[in-house]
Amino acid sequence: MLNFGREMENQVQSLILTQLQLDDLAHFASNSLPNESCALLLGNYTNENEIRVIESLSMKNSDASPTSFRIEPQELINAYLTAEKMNLNVIGIFHSHPAPPIPSSTDKIFMEINPVIWLIYSTITKECRAYIFEQKVCEVQLKVLKE
Repeated sequence: MLNFGREMENQVQSLILTQLQLDDLAHFASNSLPNESCALLLGNYTNENEIRVIESLSMKNSDASPTSFRIEPQELINAYLTAEKMNLNVIGIFHSHPAPPIPSSTDKIFMEINPVIWLIYSTITKECRAYIFEQKVCEVQLKVLKE
């Protein structure tokens, strides 16, 4: 079984990414409409409480749905191999919502199974928020660097 992320001793408090990375993810989400978009976030743990995005890998939403997403197992395996070659970790899952950027009930189930950062972008409000499941769903501060 593939293991997302790592076991965290302390609660993750922030996700760090650049404005360009955030703009690229928003553009990908807009281009995926009317369906949800999905991507894996690769990066590093800067310390016990911060995670830094280095790269995002766009994935195909095999559900082809405006209200759900699914990544094919082989595409997921390929993404892990890419992360390994780049000496990075899979630190998060990005996806878009045709609603406010709040985890759906389905998201919450999968967040518990995949305890990494979940970055959700609203194609309606153009807002992005980050969450992680640590005993419960917790919002994580988004730190956007100007480059």
